Amino acid sequence: LGLTLAQQLLLACSTYFIARAGAALALGDIDRVLREISLFFGFALLAYVTSSAASLLSVRAANRIWHDYTQATLREATQSLQYASDSNRKSVAQWLGGEALSTIAHACDFHREMLSAGLNILFTLAVFHAVLGWEIAAAITGSLVVSFALVMRLRPRIEMLANAMQQRRLAALLAMEPTWSRAFFGSPEMRSQGLRALDAKVQRYFGALNRYVLLEQVIACGPIVLSTIALMGVLRVTELLTAAMAGALVALLPRSLQVFGNVHALSISLSQFFLVRAKLRNLDGFCARLEIFDLHQVSLHGISIQGPQRHWAPAELLEALRQNRLPRGRWTMSGANGAGKSTLLKRIKEMRVDALLLGPETGFLDTDNGLSTGQRR
Repeated sequence: LGLTLAQQLLLACSTYFIARAGAALALGDIDRVLREISLFFGFALLAYVTSSAASLLSVRAANRIWHDYTQATLREATQSLQYASDSNRKSVAQWLGGEALSTIAHACDFHREMLSAGLNILFTLAVFHAVLGWEIAAAITGSLVVSFALVMRLRPRIEMLANAMQQRRLAALLAMEPTWSRAFFGSPEMRSQGLRALDAKVQRYFGALNRYVLLEQVIACGPIVLSTIALMGVLRVTELLTAAMAGALVALLPRSLQVFGNVHALSISLSQFFLVRAKLRNLDGFCARLEIFDLHQVSLHGISIQGPQRHWAPAELLEALRQNRLPRGRWTMSGANGAGKSTLLKRIKEMRVDALLLGPETGFLDTDNGLSTGQRR
């Protein structure tokens, strides 16, 4: 952000000198024109080098933030076996690799670009005021005030769409795996149903995204229209233009187009500010939305346990394990679906942190180790 500030100061200096070059050209002072153009190129070159350094640091910041966020989320989400469900595993994987990664990268670029656009407009307006007078600067400033008021009016709608986009995108990503399984290993009817269900979730996400983009462009184009009308009015109605001012204005026309582009970008950024803030809040609160399964509230009475020498009740087995007097040997646990067999295994794992629990959803090996599916299992 500091480099972005420096970049925009350097660009403002280059703008000032090209305006002075235009005024000197209108007066026929060629030596001064060459001097001012040399300063213009020098400051512009420094600005672009500074911009490249800012971009590099922004990427490095995004990488570090995502790394730290991933570590913190995994630590929080794996602190208790109450979170150890297959749906939580899939949600965390999709969230960290999808939404969190893209949101953090976007947020880093967004804050730098928003600052850049805002400072560009501010410093350019200061140059316009110094070179062309307050009337032209006031015309652009007024349009920005209108844009800001419009964004504040539409803020609740923007935040609602932000939440809808994140949740619908996650739902679409989570639907990928079951769609894959149905398409390959299900019946033709299951394949069609899976593809239709995925398409419906994707379309819901695109619907929220399209509504946001439409709202964003309405906000962004308004200031440009107002600024253009205001500037044309100022130039046509007032008696501002002298020869030197006309030369400076012509020299600043490319910069004026850039300012209009930045007004457009800043208007979008003002609307996206609330979007990004809502997404970052969702990152902070992700673990609080995970499923929590209380292992100690599940009845285990439907489970039958055969030990090395006799039958054991689940509560008896847990008590013997707690007192460290469980006999060694092979144990067999049986019970109907939903009786709590997986829950009992998780409670045993909870009591013995150095144990390994191998369940249907457990995978300790990387998928790129060269082993086949059967070999990994």
